[in-house]
Amino acid sequence: MIGLISATAAGAVARDRLATAWPGRTRVYDGPVREAVERAFAECEQLVCFLATGATVRLLAPLLTDKASDPGVVCVDEAGRYAVALLGGHGGGANSLAAEVGSVLAATPVITTATDAVGVPGLDTLGLPAEGAVASVTRAMLDGTPVTLHADAVWPLPPLPPNVRPGAPLGAGAVAPLGGRGGRLAAGRAAPEAVARPVTGSAYTEGAPQGVPVPPHDSTRAPTHRSADAATGEPTAGAPEAEAPQVATTIGRRAAKRPVSGGPGGATASAQPVSAYGRLPAERAAAGPVATSADGAALPPAHPPAHPPAHPPALPPALPERPAGAAAPQDPAPEQPRAARLFVTDRVVALGPTDAVLRPPSLVVGVGASKGAGVDEVYGLVRDALRAAGLSPLSVAELATVDAKADEPGIVGAADRLGVPVRTYPAGALAAIAVPNPSDAPLAAVGTPSVAEAAALAAGRGGELLVPKRKSSPEGRPAMATCAVVRRAPRGRLAVVGLGPGARDLLTPRATAELRRASVLVGLDQYVDQIRDLLRPGTRVIESGLGHEEERARTAVSEARAGHAVALIGSGDAGVYAMASPALAEAADDIEVVGVPGVTAALAAAALLGAPLGHDHVSISLSDLHTPWEVIERRVRAAAEADIVVTFYNPRSRGRDWQLPKALALLAEHRTATTPVGVVRNASRPDGTTHLTTLARLDPATVDMMTVVMVGNTATREIAGRMVTPRGYRWQSEGAR
Repeated sequence: MIGLISATAAGAVARDRLATAWPGRTRVYDGPVREAVERAFAECEQLVCFLATGATVRLLAPLLTDKASDPGVVCVDEAGRYAVALLGGHGGGANSLAAEVGSVLAATPVITTATDAVGVPGLDTLGLPAEGAVASVTRAMLDGTPVTLHADAVWPLPPLPPNVRPGAPLGAGAVAPLGGRGGRLAAGRAAPEAVARPVTGSAYTEGAPQGVPVPPHDSTRAPTHRSADAATGEPTAGAPEAEAPQVATTIGRRAAKRPVSGGPGGATASAQPVSAYGRLPAERAAAGPVATSADGAALPPAHPPAHPPAHPPALPPALPERPAGAAAPQDPAPEQPRAARLFVTDRVVALGPTDAVLRPPSLVVGVGASKGAGVDEVYGLVRDALRAAGLSPLSVAELATVDAKADEPGIVGAADRLGVPVRTYPAGALAAIAVPNPSDAPLAAVGTPSVAEAAALAAGRGGELLVPKRKSSPEGRPAMATCAVVRRAPRGRLAVVGLGPGARDLLTPRATAELRRASVLVGLDQYVDQIRDLLRPGTRVIESGLGHEEERARTAVSEARAGHAVALIGSGDAGVYAMASPALAEAADDIEVVGVPGVTAALAAAALLGAPLGHDHVSISLSDLHTPWEVIERRVRAAAEADIVVTFYNPRSRGRDWQLPKALALLAEHRTATTPVGVVRNASRPDGTTHLTTLARLDPATVDMMTVVMVGNTATREIAGRMVTPRGYRWQSEGAR
């Protein structure tokens, strides 16, 4: 609930506008301002105060307790010009609330949180529990000082800035031992046996894209690149490294040289400048995917992550005792300040004063319980199992069990304490899963020889069984609960994003948010150029030319399967003659897929023409590159006979100039020569043109691939220079009589 407090008549007007815009989300607090603020602060998750910031600060000061629990507070000035995120920018959601308030009141959001101001994702905004020196690591990220990243696997997080570099393998010696100077235990309730197990994981290499594990290499040697045979495109073993050609691209206000490696067939990019909207040079159009950073700098190729080993290696043996009479060692030199470290792991790790850890949702706990098992017994069993394995309870994503135990109080209560949901499965589904420790007792009770292990494996999506079935151990009576723990692999995220027709103000806020959320961007090079300035620092960009749509789709899905947050971009709406279809044909249920709609070329063109789509309409592509002409002709003929407004995409190119005249002739068999036809080229772009003509007067030679052609139905009319297709309302028909 959002509490609204005002002190003046003008503030009350703006307050009421918010209350009207957000019914059910807000509550107005009347009465003396101090009392209103106190009541709202105690009862609401967020506050909007139509007061001076100084007055609000004085009123809030005695009420503050902790940034993790205090509500977010936004101040709006008397004139309604600014919405200031005053308190709880991240934790309380005040930054996003200020943007929302600004949208409703036409006010400018004022956000002073450093990470938001410079476009760096805050560690406390990633949706993962964070522990340790979060502020110190964030400060290092902002200051550009080195931050070493240690992760068990790749998770679909936003891009981190370039000064966050992958560290050494998370094995023995990579993590400071517990109990060292300045060290402390994250999720420190772990049992002593967990302390002796250092974090392990995939190898990381300097210079690799962030969060991308790659095979270890000799750090004393500079990385080399394999060249390709010009005729076959196959790698040439032992070939010398070739110097990549350069392409100048505009990034904000500065130009950068972007090395572009050869694509299939060995083609390389031309040094000729390229317009964001014009045709690409043949050399660049033929180039395959090129990986660059957000500002165009070349990146080395990424490799799929290796899953961390099931059991971390033991610590090195302790040093032998000093023989009697031997000289005492000299005092060590004073410790030098250590670079900040960021861990992304479900394991218990030792944290120093400049270390932080993010807890990914990687653990699933399968739970079985006899009827009447208590919450303390079930929760204590889960807690102790995690402790013994050196795992953090903050990485538990859910509890899993059999359907028959969906409402078992002990299981439900344990899930509540952990703050996770309960997932259930039919007994038959669990019975089909092979487990190491089946039992007759659950088979007789609920119809499956395993509940804890089978449920954990089912919810773990083929993950690794870290903790086999373990029973509770209450004093003086038999065990009533079992549990097992599975680590599931990260599930990458693919957002298929429509960029709209080209104008920046027609790019949706949701599309912008997804572009900034993605750590990997895949797209046609000319579309990448349009939105490069919106990407966060550290974003890896994989771009290619025209004709490589299949390769882009497969690359995007592959990157998502590797665990990354990927944005695959297309013009207009990505689901309309664009990249969503080939990408989703490649994707399975092992990745999350998000569709972000965009304004299509047809909709942008229709808005410029008037209201040509006021009744039933259809879009047809005249390109026969992917569809036989016989099929296209049958569809055009059906639309003509059905008297439907037709929008032609891809109407004409230099090598394909006869299809549009043929399609117009088919429509002319069922429509008059004076039927309105709208011709829009580069809709919404600075060089766009709009022309209204008729079916008889349209000159196909004026049409190209950047053009949308709309042919009206028999009811479409030109009214005051606009193309209008009547909706067919009865009141309009009666008025016409």
